[in-house]
Amino acid sequence: MSLFLDHRALCGRREFLRDPDALGGLAGSLQRELHAALDVPVPAGKSRLTRQGGRCARCTVLLAFDPRRPFAHACPQCGTVYDDRVHHEWWLMNAHLWTAEQCTRAAALAFLRDDDLAARRADAILEAYTARYLQWPNRDNALGPTRPFFSTYLESIWLLHLAIALDLRMAAAGGATALHAAALDRLVAPSSALIASFDEGRSNRQVWHAAALLASAHLLDDAAMRDRAGASVVALIREGLHDDGSWYEGENYHLFAHRGLLSGVTLAERAGIGVPAGLLERFERGFAVPFRTMLPDGTFPARRDSQYGVALRQYRTADWVECGLARRDTPPLRAALAMLYADWPSPGDTGRAHSTADAERNQPGLRLTRADCGWRALLLAVPALPPLEDAALRSELLEGQGLAVFRRRAGAFWVGLDYGDPGDGHGHPDRLNVVIATRQSRWLDDVGTGSYTSPTLAWYRSSLAHNAPMVDGCDQGEAHGTLLAHDEQADAGWVSAEFTDPRSAVTFVRTLVVLDGYVIDELTWTSARDVVVDVPMQAQRIADPRITWAAAPSHRTEWLVDPQQAALPAGTHSSLVLRGLPSPAGGPADPGALTFTCSIWSATDALLWSAGTIGPPAGSAHGLVALRQSGRAGRSLRVFASPGAIADVGVDDGAITVTCADQSVTTHRRTATGWRISTSRNSVTVHEFSCELGGVRDRPAAPARATRTAGESVAVVRTSRQNVVAITLGEAQYRQTEVPWHLAGQPTAQVFVTGLQAGMLIITVAAQFNRPPHFAPARDENPLDNELSDVNSDGVQLHWRSLVDGITWNGALAVPAGDMVRLTAVHGNLDGLEAAWSLEGSTVQVVFSLPCPPSAPEFSFCVCVNDCPPGRERRRGQLVLGGREGETAYLRGARQPPDRAVRVLFEPEHP
Repeated sequence: MSLFLDHRALCGRREFLRDPDALGGLAGSLQRELHAALDVPVPAGKSRLTRQGGRCARCTVLLAFDPRRPFAHACPQCGTVYDDRVHHEWWLMNAHLWTAEQCTRAAALAFLRDDDLAARRADAILEAYTARYLQWPNRDNALGPTRPFFSTYLESIWLLHLAIALDLRMAAAGGATALHAAALDRLVAPSSALIASFDEGRSNRQVWHAAALLASAHLLDDAAMRDRAGASVVALIREGLHDDGSWYEGENYHLFAHRGLLSGVTLAERAGIGVPAGLLERFERGFAVPFRTMLPDGTFPARRDSQYGVALRQYRTADWVECGLARRDTPPLRAALAMLYADWPSPGDTGRAHSTADAERNQPGLRLTRADCGWRALLLAVPALPPLEDAALRSELLEGQGLAVFRRRAGAFWVGLDYGDPGDGHGHPDRLNVVIATRQSRWLDDVGTGSYTSPTLAWYRSSLAHNAPMVDGCDQGEAHGTLLAHDEQADAGWVSAEFTDPRSAVTFVRTLVVLDGYVIDELTWTSARDVVVDVPMQAQRIADPRITWAAAPSHRTEWLVDPQQAALPAGTHSSLVLRGLPSPAGGPADPGALTFTCSIWSATDALLWSAGTIGPPAGSAHGLVALRQSGRAGRSLRVFASPGAIADVGVDDGAITVTCADQSVTTHRRTATGWRISTSRNSVTVHEFSCELGGVRDRPAAPARATRTAGESVAVVRTSRQNVVAITLGEAQYRQTEVPWHLAGQPTAQVFVTGLQAGMLIITVAAQFNRPPHFAPARDENPLDNELSDVNSDGVQLHWRSLVDGITWNGALAVPAGDMVRLTAVHGNLDGLEAAWSLEGSTVQVVFSLPCPPSAPEFSFCVCVNDCPPGRERRRGQLVLGGREGETAYLRGARQPPDRAVRVLFEPEHP
């Protein structure tokens, strides 16, 4: 048995591919690319993640990857060439992945085309990596244990390709040669053991871990590993894919995770591991999902942590859809391939020759053919395609994902409401986010996320960078929204959804009504207390003399410039002319073509404010306009249209009237069963257009929550103010990275909370590292990533709920520096915190003092002791008061959520 195909099927594939025109000449095109790169050496060295590595300092875009140029990396926009260490170490990541994919292609072509040059290339790569793998250190990694990389999922992708190549070479040899046996022993076995040690649960990265482990288990004949990895693939389909087939983290991670699932499911089926029929159908529905939400310009929405403006017309998408069609021939996949293989846009370099395996390097959308696919299609695609027929793009509702899409004007106008799954770690605080796009422009856009190592990440992951409501200037909390109504008819459609922000407890209902000529956007909200609600729109305000704007107070973010404001009295509306963004796939050169109008109405006195923003990643500056309302309830309305399309908007007790440029008047009324629309002309009801939109849903019961609620604590300690609370941290409280507690010197810590002393609460942390402590020097900027530099030092994090206001969750990072303690605020504020330190033998003692009112009934806090011995760039681990079993220290920075707090309850003093 072989991994992807059994020996008989492989041999049949070889016979079929002797025809040079088979699969549109795919084998020949792959062979030519492979032969052109036979002389490129196998890279040596461990890659490294840094803030600057791999990006142009001026343009902030990814540098071009060229496997032949390890020390010359050009910016594709400005042409600047970089030759320093950090860019070479980023290049190493790409080079290892490129080389692993070259090995897979070579092994496949060696078998399928009897290519001796390809066979020698595959063997040379396997031999080199077998010799080098154990020489690379497993340390200073950003996300999980790994030797050639800085993240485990990259090693999983790399190992998967090498394992498939090794399997094909063994199939060609009729068994394992000495080279193959060495690779199994010194490459596959240790790498798979390392990957198996780091389970990432429901993450898209775990998909690649599971696929790599399934391939390794077959090669190593390890039944236990096979069963665990197979169970992981099944669980990832069940927990990661919604019933509609969409991956919960959005389109970007859908494409990435589903390609991994394609390998995982194929490997599981070959290993005899059954995937339940219902889950298999869910997986197979996933091949069409990105085409259901595709924007009019052929890119997918940059929701959540997506890269901006990613085109679907890329070779890897065609390769993936070909494999999906080979599994199940469906009309949606035929239509998808018809779109991918259409005779437009222009042909060009697909980037396949420089492909870095399954770690995306996005290219502009191009004209594609079957000859542009990859090695998976070479092994799995059907010999001849069925007739491909274009299908008209239609409106869509992905209820599992929580995304409603309306398409008008033959798909050239796109309106979406994103209300559902928050997306967990790759989600953004943007429930009830609205996006409106045309073929050439984006009226309201979601620009996704830029570099994970850039400070701008904080902006892109804020509510203010989206078209979604927010409360009191704070980001939304993480929660699902609920669909209240949805209907789509021939001329009109609507969607209504509800979201309760878990941080503020404010409930929002957002309703979109989408016609061919305009979009109505209504937002209502209720609160049990007085709040301030902002509804931002990512669009640039064009000066209009009819509205008086004045300078506004500065906002609490560095990403906004020149804030201005204007009053919006209750019951009135302002008509704004706004400018959107050009399509990243090629928008109009004339800025006037990007304009649209927005009529804004508020039921209460409100404020309009605007500011400049940084715009999309690696793009030009942009702007936003927001509506601000205050109180305990609010209702607002926005009507979006092309310039000149709307003459007037009116709102009374029960109706919204929209007067268009042709003097037709459309009346909108919410009813008990939906939304009623009727059109009249010259005050006479003509019924030229009339419809009743229904689809009102029953409210579902609130889902049971398995996680700890915000008010719960890790532990509750009752004590008098005269007693000392003592807590010991040891092995059970250690968050490791690559090294477990018993190999990290077995660090421990004692945490003491003492009574009031001169109006101060005293928290003492005594950390025993069992080695001389290492305190890193102060740095203005962390050269590695976005985290505070001081997390990569021996030191202490203290997180506490303010004893002053009883609400604010504060955090401080403390690192001894000479006679002082360097204190850095992590979140909240320092709240009067003071600190001192001392060293007794190898025990570091940090004493924190906090102002504490005598009447304070309790103190809620967490402590993290960072363990970073000399010789490391990134910390080795943490002792954590308020951790959970199985957590690691990767990607945690200096953050600790308030639901992990230990509550110390002060009992009344008795005489």
